[in-house]
Order: sequence, then C-alpha cells, then structure tokens
Amino acid sequence: MMKMQVKKICFYSAVVIILSQLSINLFTQNFKLSVAVIFLSALTLLTPGVSLIPVTLISAVGVCSFRMFIAWVVTEQVAPISKYFPEMAFYLWYGFLLYIYVKKITLKSSHSDGSKPLYNRNLVLIVLTGIDYLANLMELLVRLNTSAFHIRLQAGILLTAFLRSCVVWLILTLFEKYRLFLLQKEHEDRYQRLVLLISKLNGEIVWMQKNTKLIEETMNQSYKLYQDLSDCDVPPHLAASALATARDIHEIKKEYLLIMRGISEALNQELEQDGMYLEEILSLLKSSMMTLAESMEKELNFKITCKTNFYTSKQYELLSILRNLLINALEASEKKMANIVITVSAKDQIASFKVMDDGPGIPDEYKNEIFHTGFSTKINFETGEVSRGLGLGLVKDIVEDRLGGTIALASVPGNTTFTINIPMNQIEVKKS
Repeated sequence: MMKMQVKKICFYSAVVIILSQLSINLFTQNFKLSVAVIFLSALTLLTPGVSLIPVTLISAVGVCSFRMFIAWVVTEQVAPISKYFPEMAFYLWYGFLLYIYVKKITLKSSHSDGSKPLYNRNLVLIVLTGIDYLANLMELLVRLNTSAFHIRLQAGILLTAFLRSCVVWLILTLFEKYRLFLLQKEHEDRYQRLVLLISKLNGEIVWMQKNTKLIEETMNQSYKLYQDLSDCDVPPHLAASALATARDIHEIKKEYLLIMRGISEALNQELEQDGMYLEEILSLLKSSMMTLAESMEKELNFKITCKTNFYTSKQYELLSILRNLLINALEASEKKMANIVITVSAKDQIASFKVMDDGPGIPDEYKNEIFHTGFSTKINFETGEVSRGLGLGLVKDIVEDRLGGTIALASVPGNTTFTINIPMNQIEVKKS
C-alpha cells in the first residue's frame, strides 16, 4: 500500500512538473503562467486522499530544477537558482493554501453516503481564485518587492487567477454531469432488471394459483380413497395411510397458500404503481433478449414493428407473455443467428401481437400439446433433466384467463408465428 502511494505521488508530481512547461511570460521576463495548477487543483478535488503536501513539495523543487535544466540545455549556461526560486515559492504557497482549504473547509461539508461531491463548485471558483491570486502575489513580492503592488500587475494576476479557476470549475462541472449520467444509467438498468424480475414472479404466481387447484383435487382424491378403503375389507392401516396422506396434502396446501399470499402481497404493492408505454416494454424486452442471446453465445437479429403505443398497467403480464415466447424462439433456434420479429398493431379495439421466428418449427403432433402445463420437448440428454414446460402454458393462462384474449399458432419449418389478440379495454389505460 505504501509503495503504491509513493508511485502516485511521484506520478502526480511528474505531471505537474511537465505541465508547468506549458506557460506564457507575463508582466516580467521570468514570471510565467502555467496550466500545471489547473491539474493540481482538479486532481485534489476529484481524487480524495491525494497526498497534496508531498506532491506540492516535490513539484515545487521539480519545477525549479526542470526549468534550470531546460535553460542549461538551451543556453549551455547554468542559471542561478535565485532566478527560478520565486516560482518555487508560488507552488509552495498554492499547494499549502489548497491543502488548508481541502482539509479544513471542504471535508467538513462532505456527505457520508457519497451521493454528492465533497465540494461546492461555486465556492470552489471563489476560493481557488483567492488561492491563485495570493500565490501569484507571493511570487511577485519575491521578484519585485513592493513594485508587485502596481495596479496593472494586481489586475493582471487577479484576472489570471479567475480564468484559471474558471477552467477548474468547468472541469468539475463536466465530471459532475458525467457522474450524474452514470448514476442515471445505473438506476435505469436496475429498474429494468426489477421490472423483469417482477414479471417473472407474476408469472410464477399464475402457475402457483393453477397448481392450487391440483393440490385441492389430489387432497380430495386421497380422502375419497380413505373412505373407499374404510368401506372395504382391507387392513385398517391402509385406510389410515390414505387418511394421513390426505392430511399431509392439506398441510402442504396451507403452507403453499401462505407462501403464495406473501409473494402476492409483495407484488400487489408494486403492481399498483404506474404502468408503462408499450414502446418502453418492447425496448426493455429487446435489451434483455440481447443480453440473453449473448450469454447463450448466439447472435440475435431482433426487429420490432410497433404501430401503436398505448399506456398499460398490465406491463408485467405483457412482459411474461412476450418474454416466454421470445425465449422459446431463441432456445429453439438451431442456427448461430436467430431472427425474431415482433409486430404490434391495433384494430377495432383489439391489440394484436405477432411473434415470428425462423426456427425449425413445431411438429404437427405437438401443436395441440404445447400449451399444456408440463409438456416439454427440451431434454438434456447428458443429465436427463427435462424442462418443466411452463412457458407456453403460462402464456395461454395469462392471455385467456387474465386478459380475456386469444392465442393462435401457425408453424412450418423456418417460420413459426404466435398471434395474440387482446381487447384494448383489458390492457390500455387512458392517461388523464
């Protein structure tokens, strides 16, 4: 850690020394105005923890030494150190005054959560102007004694201090705008992930509600089996076993309903929030599918044609429907490049969604089975694992039971199209 800190100090000092050579002569022959202090100020304010004192000391000595070296190379004469010592005084004063400002004033107003920068840019402009002016004044006093207070010199170093400080202010402003841009982008990415997560959970709730009926039927069948066995001439323990099974299923049902109610209550709080425009939903889908395709090491040519853009509070249902269809299309593609097209239109108060892909198609013998929960042709022959087959069954339940729509399939090799029609009054929300 100490070695790394030393490397940073040496690097920052070297940059200051090099930038000090980008200067102009003003007022007197040896009085130079450089851009090095702009870097030093911006670095200190944008990089908390900079060892300003060591950087200042090394830079002050380095600038003086480097100028003497350049003069020796150019003139082949060794210039007296007194000629360059006043510039050393400038860097020492500037660095120490900046250090006092950063440590004693700026850090007192810092925010512990890191949500805001440690400095106030407008205050920085004023303070840096003052620091720059005082440092230049000290250099002039060393060079010119009381002649430094000439009105023209004072106006010149004040204007110079203000202009250099304006450049630092501009740099800080640009960095702040960029930081806010990154934060906004991060928040948008988080929001998209949250919306997708909620849509998945919403789909799982639909499946769990459907399975509740199956649990209820299984419990009733177990109890009926107990009654039948009780009326038959069979060992009592068989009837007792059937009754115990019915009782266990009843307990499972209660726990299942508690879990489902907890998830539903959490989701309902979010589902009551504002909806989304259809184009936002499709944009989110495209982004997530591109990411999924990349993770599957596939290329995806995804085209969207949206001829209507209504506002809906059923964004999670639509996301579940379309995302399941898109994932199926992407997984079914046997080529490196998958082509998927979504077309959305509205006519006679019916919203029509068409999802088309160029996959291998769905065989005729499967077309009547694919919407049944549990049906799947996705088998991992290495592990024997079979997909639970909820995608299209879930789509059908949401489309027909929740949204009062219809879903149709047309498939031949190279062209599979799912057409979903939903009444507009089921999904559109009129914004006031």
